[in-house]
Amino acid sequence: MTSTKVKSEEKDDDVTEEEVGAFHHTIEQISPATREKRKRNEEIPTESPNKYKHIADGHRSLSTTAKMNFLTVPFWKDLNTRGTSVEFHLKEVGRFSSLMEGKKQERFEDKRYCRVYKYPLETRNVNLDLKVGLSDFVYEGQSKNLDSMLWWMSKHKEEIFQNNQFTFDFLSWRGALRSIMFSLHEKRSDWLLAVIKYKNAYFLCEYVTDIQLKEEQNMTSKARSFCYYGLKFEECVTKNDTTTETLNSLKKFIGVFQSTIDSYRLLYGAEIDCATENSSSTTEHIELKVCAGKSLYDLPFHYNHKYARWWIQSFLARIQTMIIGFRDDNGIVNKVSPLNISQIEKATSTWSRQAFFNFFTRFANFLKDNVTNEYSVDQKEVVLVSFSTYARRITLEKSSDPKYHFIPDQFFHEFN
Repeated sequence: MTSTKVKSEEKDDDVTEEEVGAFHHTIEQISPATREKRKRNEEIPTESPNKYKHIADGHRSLSTTAKMNFLTVPFWKDLNTRGTSVEFHLKEVGRFSSLMEGKKQERFEDKRYCRVYKYPLETRNVNLDLKVGLSDFVYEGQSKNLDSMLWWMSKHKEEIFQNNQFTFDFLSWRGALRSIMFSLHEKRSDWLLAVIKYKNAYFLCEYVTDIQLKEEQNMTSKARSFCYYGLKFEECVTKNDTTTETLNSLKKFIGVFQSTIDSYRLLYGAEIDCATENSSSTTEHIELKVCAGKSLYDLPFHYNHKYARWWIQSFLARIQTMIIGFRDDNGIVNKVSPLNISQIEKATSTWSRQAFFNFFTRFANFLKDNVTNEYSVDQKEVVLVSFSTYARRITLEKSSDPKYHFIPDQFFHEFN
């Protein structure tokens, strides 16, 4: 049964980015038997919706779930032809600060929680011990619900809601979009989205799957330390824009972005690690990463799909510059170097932005064709959209389970 714990927000790459084992450095070997089984799975015919379940006395009752069509995830090169390329446009339309600490929830339309990068944007030698504080670190997944985005939308109702409809087609966090696009290369982790259609727009909220929950519960001390290194590195190389307080991982600075992929309009939020020193309306956002190695030459951009995830994450938030902290096996960062995300894209021949955007368009068409019922306070219909790495497909399933009702009734009343 699928877990209902909400997937951790935006820092879900911390462990993945630090794994330097065989998964990231060898090409997966698939046996002929496994390859043939996957092929058979993809050739299973589409199921028609099954609205009813049979019970022992022969009668039928309405089921809480109904299986629907599926979308096969193709080989990325099949989406990499010029004839199927799509346009992409992006702009930042808002920003806010958020504090989510237990029941304490505070949000402000300002940059009070924006961190500032301490150093010039150039390669420099440092000596940062990322192990400091590790013994006290407790990994806690952060909420990935849409509450903060719904709060921002309520503040900007006139901009995003006109003629009794929203001015966008999809609302989500950046992480949900990244998961969808990266399905083309994802071999390790399934994903799950709860989808609600309301006022002709699709609201997407990401949830933890059984596989992800198992990984969290069985996290090794090594994986735990890698997760902490990312947070500690951020603390070491940034400062608060207005105070000298230490980093509080519960305080977030969020950028709100509007983009179009082909004909689809997207509105989404993205956590920003930090910004440049000269904070202004043209502030340059920066993404921070920690890697094992001594320089950029140690990073296998050519074939490692991990860097495609980096690229998607940065590109969707208008981030051009990443700061990479190079650590040794003892958790000591000896060098920090800037990396323009265009360098990642130019160096690879195993993925492309065109394939990512073409696949998202295919996914959006799939949702539009299959998720047609409007959500209402009286008719609370949620569609669960799940991706299986093994079957290489995305499936839809209707659900009436209230644990997937991720938008409060108050929001619906406000926009009715």
